[in-house]
Amino acid sequence: MEKQFMEKPETAALRERKRIASWWLRFEDLNWPSTDNHDRIKRRAEAMAKANVTTAMIFGTHFRWDFLPYFTILHDYLATVAGELKQYGLELYDHHSVNLVHRYGTREEMRHVILHSGPHLPFSPSFEAAATWEYNGSKLNDWRMIDVVTRQPLWYPQYASEGFCIRNPQFIEAYRLYLTRLIAETGISGISADDPLHYMRYRSCACPHCLAEFKRRTGEELPPVTDLGFWGNWANPAWRAWIDMRFDAAVDFFNSIKSAFPPAFRVTTCGANSAAAGANGTASDARCFTAGCNYVNLEMSGNTPPYKKDPLTVNHSIASRLLGSSHHQAVARERDIQCFATGFGFTEETANIVWAVNKLLGSDCWFSTLKDRLGLPDNILRTLPDESDVVGHAFGYEKTHAELFDGKPIGQLGVYFSYETRKHTYFGNLSNGYYKDYSTSLKVLLDRGINPHTVFDFPADATVYPVILIPSAAAMTPQEIAAIDAYVKAGGRIVASGPCAHPLCKNEWKLPSRPTLEAPEDFFGGVPDGVWYKDADWITQTKLPPCAEANEWKTPANGIHYHPHRISDGTFTEELVELVQRYARPMPIKTLDTSGYLVTMFETANDITVHLLAEDFETDIDHHLDEIRFHRSRVNLINRVTPVNVSDTVTLAAKAPPAVYLPFSCEKASTACQNGRVAVHLPHGTAYAVLQFSKNDL
Repeated sequence: MEKQFMEKPETAALRERKRIASWWLRFEDLNWPSTDNHDRIKRRAEAMAKANVTTAMIFGTHFRWDFLPYFTILHDYLATVAGELKQYGLELYDHHSVNLVHRYGTREEMRHVILHSGPHLPFSPSFEAAATWEYNGSKLNDWRMIDVVTRQPLWYPQYASEGFCIRNPQFIEAYRLYLTRLIAETGISGISADDPLHYMRYRSCACPHCLAEFKRRTGEELPPVTDLGFWGNWANPAWRAWIDMRFDAAVDFFNSIKSAFPPAFRVTTCGANSAAAGANGTASDARCFTAGCNYVNLEMSGNTPPYKKDPLTVNHSIASRLLGSSHHQAVARERDIQCFATGFGFTEETANIVWAVNKLLGSDCWFSTLKDRLGLPDNILRTLPDESDVVGHAFGYEKTHAELFDGKPIGQLGVYFSYETRKHTYFGNLSNGYYKDYSTSLKVLLDRGINPHTVFDFPADATVYPVILIPSAAAMTPQEIAAIDAYVKAGGRIVASGPCAHPLCKNEWKLPSRPTLEAPEDFFGGVPDGVWYKDADWITQTKLPPCAEANEWKTPANGIHYHPHRISDGTFTEELVELVQRYARPMPIKTLDTSGYLVTMFETANDITVHLLAEDFETDIDHHLDEIRFHRSRVNLINRVTPVNVSDTVTLAAKAPPAVYLPFSCEKASTACQNGRVAVHLPHGTAYAVLQFSKNDL
């Protein structure tokens, strides 16, 4: 993290809030120039404007290097779209993979990628043709990632693809020049430059440039995968250097290409969760990406809200979306830039919830359909709604009530994210390891109406976060220990738990530093079904023994509270909540009973807004279409969304009642205020409510 990051943006353009919808390209759109297609562009641009969209995001032609022979046609199409959108005051962002390319050598591989990766608009050369392709004087095949196991070009079964290494200087320069051309020829206002990471986890990359960088850092050659003294051995400093250089590649890459971007040009990339254990394998970290990005993506793949009856699609709870986003939100605060979240759906009901999750997070919304993941014939897909058919209500509400969504998120305390633990310990790589404790800390607090912020350091002004939780920071640098001590000396309080490396938090934890493997290949995961990546068993199945120490709090120093058990064990949850409530920053509005709702709060110069979103939903799908799918991948066509287990009355401690806004309901709420308690009576089954309290009444 010591690399130089992009300076904080100061322009008003980068602070504008966006309402983003996908602009899909299909094969018929590449029949260009075409009068019929131009008419369709005009109709779609008008529909986007009527749906209160501010920004259209290209989806399709995703593996951009596969369209190398057609850049002139594609760029002219994009320029035409940008021009038509501009007529309505809208802007266009491009969205493509910087480095992935589809490759298939058999009919079976071709059928797999066409059927399963339809959203990419997969269209690629044969291996023979690809071997001859060049750009900026170098061959594309010379840019490829190399598999550390086979030492051959790395193969991605889930996408039937190969990828270019973002450390390769010829590729970096070629891509920078492509960006310069793309921006000049199309008039786009932003870009999502996706996939600067390692989808096959630790199998990449052994290209000459990665091998040279490893030797520069360690003085060693990259060992063969049979050397288990290196691979997966966190006690080996060379292995930790390998972890670091894979993350640093994204920093160097984005630093190298940012000269292609004009001032106030929006730049983002993909990224679902930078905090989870799997981030070490993929080397995916929003903090690294902001070396050249100025817009942070909180990617929400799969169904939102979840459809719990289909094990083959992606169905994360809404609460987990908040937990996975906390790290990215911290990056945005650190860089003083905006967040947005991608969410998928097919109906107004799902578009509303995707938007509401974004508003709960304080982020911009990018809503997208994902029709080609449904496995349905084109003649049916053409009958399904487009983005502009389903986002108009939510986006219109935001446009009309902008004052409800402009506040800064209020944080009562910090939850420290330990990079040293996540990156440099075996414990940080386990599904049952560090991330479980970090995310459990966030969930426990959110469940009790306490607003936590992920933090990466300890502020000199302890009043910013009067208390900071440190869950299971099993490794710390001397600088971190000194920063903790300075924070406590300034009046801050530390609440630490689990295997903690601070010398005052003495404990008997002895964590393993490497997996126990029967064979070297067991270290690596894979894609056994050709669709879903499966982590190696040591990541998902390793169990750590429970803490053998007494279940009691210790106070090793004034301002430091320590419990040796892990928070995910659940042995001291109530005591932790009580301790936090004693020292956390008091809220101007206190929630007393918000049963069934996830709650966040925001502050403007004049108001406090309290956002309540149902935590759980009962959903249903179009069963007829589901039955005729010829494959299923990631999403379902959810057509009914009903909040469940939500109270019709929420109670807060406040001196005066709020104004109550119900974005999805025509019914009215009522309020009653007595003895410093406000009861808000909501229509039955309210999914989302915003309570606006005037600071003059507090």
